[in-house]
Amino acid sequence: MPPGLLLLCLLQLLLLGLGDHGLRRDAAADSFHLPVSAPVVPDSAEERRLHYRALEAKDLLRHRRMTRQVPELMSNTSMFELPMRSAVNIAHVGMYIVVVRIGTPALPYSLVLDTANDLTWINCRLRRRKGKHPGRPHVKKQPPTTTTMAIDDAGEPVKVLKNWYRPALSDSWRRYRCSQKLCMHFPHNTCQGNNQTTSCTYFQEMQDGTTTSGIYGQEKASVLFPNGTMAKLPGLVLGCSTFEAGGAVDSHDGVLSLGNSPIAFGVTAAKRFGGRFSFCLLATASDRNTSSYLTFGSNPAVERPGTLETPLIYNVELAVAYGPHITAVLVGGVPLDIPPEVWDYRIAHGGVVLDTGTSITGLVPAAYDAVTAALDRHLAHLERVTDVLGFDYCYNWNFTGDGVDPAHNVTIPSFAIEMDGGARLEPDAKSIVMPDVVPGVACLAFRRLAQGPAIIGNVLMQEHIWEIDHVKEMLRFRKDNCLDHQQNKNATSPSPPATHNAA
Repeated sequence: MPPGLLLLCLLQLLLLGLGDHGLRRDAAADSFHLPVSAPVVPDSAEERRLHYRALEAKDLLRHRRMTRQVPELMSNTSMFELPMRSAVNIAHVGMYIVVVRIGTPALPYSLVLDTANDLTWINCRLRRRKGKHPGRPHVKKQPPTTTTMAIDDAGEPVKVLKNWYRPALSDSWRRYRCSQKLCMHFPHNTCQGNNQTTSCTYFQEMQDGTTTSGIYGQEKASVLFPNGTMAKLPGLVLGCSTFEAGGAVDSHDGVLSLGNSPIAFGVTAAKRFGGRFSFCLLATASDRNTSSYLTFGSNPAVERPGTLETPLIYNVELAVAYGPHITAVLVGGVPLDIPPEVWDYRIAHGGVVLDTGTSITGLVPAAYDAVTAALDRHLAHLERVTDVLGFDYCYNWNFTGDGVDPAHNVTIPSFAIEMDGGARLEPDAKSIVMPDVVPGVACLAFRRLAQGPAIIGNVLMQEHIWEIDHVKEMLRFRKDNCLDHQQNKNATSPSPPATHNAA
C-alpha cells in the first residue's frame, strides 16, 4: 500500500475512533435520513432572468481539491436519512439544500448538498480570543438568527436570513489545534506552526470566486432513524466559518460535503452505515414545500426493480470528485461521434464527475459540439434566441416539458448516457431542454467547458435516485419521482430550518 494511502487510512480510523460514544442505534434500524428539497424556478420573467444569471455564475468551473483517496469504511450496520430543502426562493440559485441538526443542543442548519466538496462548513460566530484563533471581524453581539444584506446579480440589495452556529453554546464542540497530527492532514490547512493553543485554521477558494475561512472543530449531528427516534452522530469534522464571500454564500448556512475525503460528511457518516449513501433529486420545478431525502445506509428505494449500476470512478486529478466511466452518448438511439479520450478518467482533463453543486451539465468542446448539433437538428426550424446569458442554443418556444409538441412540429429525441457495464442514464426531456429559461424561451441544458473533466449537473440528475457505495466502489441509480420513500413512512421529518432562538 502506498505510504500516502496508508496515512489517509490511519487518519480515517482516528476520525472514526474519536467520538464514537453516544451513537444510539435501534436494532431494527439500518439507515438514517436528512430532508432535501429541490430548487424551484421563480415564476416572474425578471426573477427567471436573475435565477439563470445566478446559475451561470455558480456553475463556472467549480474548483476541485484533494489528491486521490479511496475511503476505507465499516461494514453495514444501520441507516438514516436527511430531508432536503430549496434555496431558490431566497437567492435565485439552483441548489439542493439539506437540513442538518448540528451541536448540543441540536439546531437545524440549511446546507448545500455538494458531491464535489471535501469541506463541511457552517457560518459561525466565535468569541474572539486574541492570538488564538480568527474571530469574525467587526462583530458585536448578534442573535443566532440575523438578517443581513447581500447584493444579487442585478446589483440590488437583498435581505437574507442567516442562522449562525455558535461553538461556545454547543457542549459537543471541540476545536482542533495546529499542534494535532490530524490538523496537519486536513484540506485547505493554513496553520503556520504547531502551537498547542492555536486553532487549526483553513482557507478554501473556489474558482467561481467563492471563499470561506475559519477554524476546524469536531461536532455531533442529531439524526433521525426510520422509527422516529433521534440519535447523535459523533466525530464529524466541521469548519466553523468566520468569513464567507462570493457566489451564493448568503443563500444558505453552509455546505454539506459528500465528496471523496476522509473528513467529508458523506464518508464520515456512511462508514457507520455500510459505506453507502443515496439521494433522490426532485424535479427542479417541484413545489417548494415538497422534500425528498438524503439517506445513509440501506435504502429500499435503491433496491427496487430497474436499478442500474456501474463502477464508481475516482477522478485522477480531482480526487475529491467521482462519477461513472462513460462509453457512449446516444441521441435518438444513435451513438454520437465523440473521441473516447474525452471520457478517459486516466488522462489529464478526462472523465466525468457527478456534481450536485453544479446545475447545468458541462461538456468539453468535442462532446458539447456533438451533443448540441444532434439536438439542434430537431429544433433548428424554431426561431433562435441568442441573448440568454449562459446558454448557446435557445429557441422561441413554449416548451411544456413533455418533449412532444405537434403544433410546432417538435419531438425531442431520446437521450442516453451509456456507462461501463451497460447502465444507461436516460433523462426526461425537461433535463435535456430547459423550458422557460426566459418566458417563452427554451434552451438546451448543456454548457461548454474549456477543459475537463466533464460535469453531470443536478438538472440532468433530477428525478433519479443515486447511491454512492464507497465500499464496493459502485454507482447505482434508477428513475424515481422522489416522492415515495418506503423507509420514511413511520418517521417524522425535522421541522424546516427557519430561525434559531438558542440560549
